[in-house]
Amino acid sequence: MLDVSSARKHRPIAFVGFCGLLSKGVVPRINEESSKSKRSSNWELLRIEASVGRREVCSKFASCPATVLAVLAGSPFENIKTRMQSKHFKNGWECIKYTHKTEGIRGFWAGTTAPLILITISRVIGFSVYQQTKYAIDGIMSRATGDSPLALVNTPGTYPNFSTTFCFGTAGAVSGVATTLFTCPVEVAKNATQTSVLMAGLSGKPRGPTTSNVAPKKNVGRVSSIAATREIFQRHGFLGLYTGFKLHLARDVVGSAIYFGVYEATKQAMTSFQKTEKANTPLAVATAGMLCGICSWSLTYPLDTMKTRVQNSLVGNVSKVAQESAARSSKFKGIEMIIMRSCIQNMIQMSLFEEIKNWINAKPFKDGTTKLEDRDKEKRALGRPPTI
Repeated sequence: MLDVSSARKHRPIAFVGFCGLLSKGVVPRINEESSKSKRSSNWELLRIEASVGRREVCSKFASCPATVLAVLAGSPFENIKTRMQSKHFKNGWECIKYTHKTEGIRGFWAGTTAPLILITISRVIGFSVYQQTKYAIDGIMSRATGDSPLALVNTPGTYPNFSTTFCFGTAGAVSGVATTLFTCPVEVAKNATQTSVLMAGLSGKPRGPTTSNVAPKKNVGRVSSIAATREIFQRHGFLGLYTGFKLHLARDVVGSAIYFGVYEATKQAMTSFQKTEKANTPLAVATAGMLCGICSWSLTYPLDTMKTRVQNSLVGNVSKVAQESAARSSKFKGIEMIIMRSCIQNMIQMSLFEEIKNWINAKPFKDGTTKLEDRDKEKRALGRPPTI
């Protein structure tokens, strides 16, 4: 049994002994070594996190070249779709012939080159927000249920379930909210440019000589994206650039939730169906990119049509004839164009994005390791949580 009175008697002796060690510098040396070890550990952790952070940043910007190529490839379909929403055409072929007659080849890429940088930035923002949100949701669900949706979706032989669908769909919806704040003004200016010649013609603006010997002038009434933005700002103020915002928000929230949910689910199912050991095969990515665009646009296209028609009245003098012509058309008019555009654009964008991301992730760190799992082991050894 411990003799408390004896311990109390020896406590002053112990204190004197400690003071002796302190005077000889033994305790400071212990503290100094501990401090050095802690500083070394912190520097090592910063080095690991910096190297992982650089790779994550590079992965996010992998969507830049993918977006540029995808937008340029899908622009003709986008332009025809916007015109079919704005005027009554019997079919897509009639709209193509009318666009070529009044605007030439340039009309199929109208409103694309000027805002291309802004569109690319918005896609990078969308991908970044989606990535961070799905990691956050995965962490919450992992702690709550013990199962990780991200681990499941990257495991060959597994199929989508409620947890994966909820995780990716919710992350997509959050991404839609974030990008709408940035993309709404861009799309307002883009739509005004794409339909400027069409609206000028419907408003009765003369197009020059139309005799059989003299070809009619093309691109009469053309408004550039910068000029459209300036005119909208002058006539309607800053909030004019957010005309149709509620419709845009509804379209992007619902559309992005479906887009990313279907994309991840299709990738997972295709990988398991092919019975491959590696996730995200080229065929799975291309098929997923095609299907996610078809599904999202099929359900949100009427919202996009209503948004486009609201925004068409911002530039120029849009007559009642133009408004009545648009009202005669179904809200699904032109959906075949957006489906073709979406298939081509998303197959290019997602395939190139995944390839660039895999190339970045395969590059070795300075110490020769190539996997984030190796870095996670080092971080755990230093007492820090792993990289998400």
